Amino acid sequence: MITADGQPSVRDTGERVIDLRSFLADYRAAYPDDVLEVHKPISAKFECTAVGKHFEDIGKYPLVIFDQIITATGQPSKFPAIINLLGDRRKLAFAIGSTFEDVGLDWGRRLAEGKHELRLVDRSEAPVKQNVLVGDQVNLYDLPAMRYHEMDPGPYVTAGMLTSWEPKTWIDNCAMQRGYIAGPREMRCYMAPRSHNYHNYLAHQELGKEMKVAFWVGHHPAAIMGAHTGLGYPESHYEAASAVMGCPLRLVPSESLGDDFLIPADAEFVIEGLMVPGKRALEAPFGEYTRYFGPQRMSEVFDVTAITYRDEAIWDSFLVGINNNYGGLQEEVRVYAVVKRVVPEVQRLYFPVSGAGRFNCYVQLKKTHDGQPKEVIMSALSASAETKHVIVVDEDIDIYDDRWVLWAVATRSQWNRDLIAVPRCYGVPLDPTTVERGRGAKGGIDATMPASPRRFPKRLNVPDEVLSRITLEEYIGERVVARVPEQRDRRQKQQGG
Repeated sequence: MITADGQPSVRDTGERVIDLRSFLADYRAAYPDDVLEVHKPISAKFECTAVGKHFEDIGKYPLVIFDQIITATGQPSKFPAIINLLGDRRKLAFAIGSTFEDVGLDWGRRLAEGKHELRLVDRSEAPVKQNVLVGDQVNLYDLPAMRYHEMDPGPYVTAGMLTSWEPKTWIDNCAMQRGYIAGPREMRCYMAPRSHNYHNYLAHQELGKEMKVAFWVGHHPAAIMGAHTGLGYPESHYEAASAVMGCPLRLVPSESLGDDFLIPADAEFVIEGLMVPGKRALEAPFGEYTRYFGPQRMSEVFDVTAITYRDEAIWDSFLVGINNNYGGLQEEVRVYAVVKRVVPEVQRLYFPVSGAGRFNCYVQLKKTHDGQPKEVIMSALSASAETKHVIVVDEDIDIYDDRWVLWAVATRSQWNRDLIAVPRCYGVPLDPTTVERGRGAKGGIDATMPASPRRFPKRLNVPDEVLSRITLEEYIGERVVARVPEQRDRRQKQQGG
């Protein structure tokens, strides 16, 4: 907890620091082939995104480190940059010692069961204070912030955790919200109307006060996962970060915003500044997670007062719209907690990349009553504004594979009885199908078999004993199996003549 004077109740005890660098070292040791380094000069304007897009097209998401970045303004940057830190579910699982299937469940368990201590460290012990730029020393264009997509107006901060404090309780709030670099000391930040940072902004506006804000960029994925968790308002995201990390988040007073505005001591960069209520400027269009360009809008202006960063700091970039696995996993934690309380028989829940990472929700249910799927649908739709379609399947369906979810829809549902549609719901303004200030229809499909004692045809199968005994490696050969083209490769060759 943070005490009334803004200080954490526990001070530093010299434990191993958990940060971006410790994760890179651990992950590289475990998966050396999934960490790649690019030593050739490459532009932050579109070219780094192109590398990520090419990897996505072949279904791979390696962590890529670019050590010769040309900034979006054409100048060499002294900072390396990484992509895909949060780029696939397996990295997120590794970050918290989990598995592909269980990472959402374990994320939720850590939040519920973990300790929420914070640690205050002296400025001299905080790596993020190794370099300090204030006032006119600041030039945001020196950062290797990327211009991702064709219509983006310029470079954006995308992996930064925008942090503000609720003015009455002085409780911190963090969210991954975009920041357009519009000048050497100016950013423009889109804060969604329902976001808690925007609530804090309105609270400051009511008090006639400017809002202190900071972006922190580059940290251990577990810290980001915890700090970006959907919580009640106001609740401490720093404490959630400690719970998911499994150790206290280390904090240090800001450089320009006062000693009561605390920032992560082990971040790679911190960008500090002020938002003056009512001060807005044009921002976007921007290529969003929906894989469409969001419209130009008036967004809040972030006047930068200081930048602090570590020696040999590493810039983190989130490839928005290239892979949405992280956003889906974040929603998974939030929605699962709600649905599980309503229907305890729910086994797993998944937001696939194929549904923009947040719009489609697959729920695996150990069904005991025919009314349960509709309860699941209604509770999932209510749990998050971003949940648009819910498909409920039986426990024999692999919800992590679209093929089998769609097979269940095809063979276990009749839409005249199993489809729920709810018009005029509050949705997501970034969804291009919504109208009337973000309102649109939502719904769900019950793609489950009838509950016992009603009968349903048995799904075909090969005996488990035979499947485990007969392997392709033994009967065909590992190298031969590796050479067999995937369906997509075969189709492309056929199209090519």
